[in-house]
Amino acid sequence: MLELDSFDLKLLSAVQKNNNLTATHLSEIVHLSPASCLRRLKRLRDHKVITKDVAIADPAKLGLRVTIIVAVTLESEQSHISNKFKKDMHDAEEVTQCYYVTGDHDYILVLSLTDMSHYERFCNKYFFKNPHIKKFNTSVMINQIKFETAIPIDVS
Repeated sequence: MLELDSFDLKLLSAVQKNNNLTATHLSEIVHLSPASCLRRLKRLRDHKVITKDVAIADPAKLGLRVTIIVAVTLESEQSHISNKFKKDMHDAEEVTQCYYVTGDHDYILVLSLTDMSHYERFCNKYFFKNPHIKKFNTSVMINQIKFETAIPIDVS
C-alpha cells in the first residue's frame, strides 16, 4: 500500500476540488516545487489513489432534468441473477450510480433522466421485463441540497 504524507494529502484535497489547478498554483498550496507536485500526482495516479480525472457536467443543461433514486430488491441473491442485474445497470446510460447494499434492499440506483416518461421507459426495460425483480421503490429528487465528489481528507 502506498504511504501518503501530508504533501500527498494536500495535493489530493486540492485536485479533488479543482482538477484544473496549474502546477504553479498547486506548488503554492502544497509548498513544494511545481515539478515535485506533478511527480507526486503521477505517482498517485499510477497507484490508483486518484482513479479518474473528470469534468462534472450540469445534468439540467444537458436536458436531464429529473434525478431519481431507486431501491431495488431482487427475488434472490443467486450469483447469476445478481451478476446479470449488475451488468444491466452498468450498461444503462441512465444509471449514474449503482450501489450493492445491505438492509431491506439489494441495490440503490441514481438515475439521470429527461422526464417521467423516460423513467417509465427505463422501468419497462429494466424492471418490469425482469422476472427477478421482487420490488423497487422510487424517490424523485425535489431539490439537490448537497452534491460533493471530494472525499474528506484531514490535511492538518
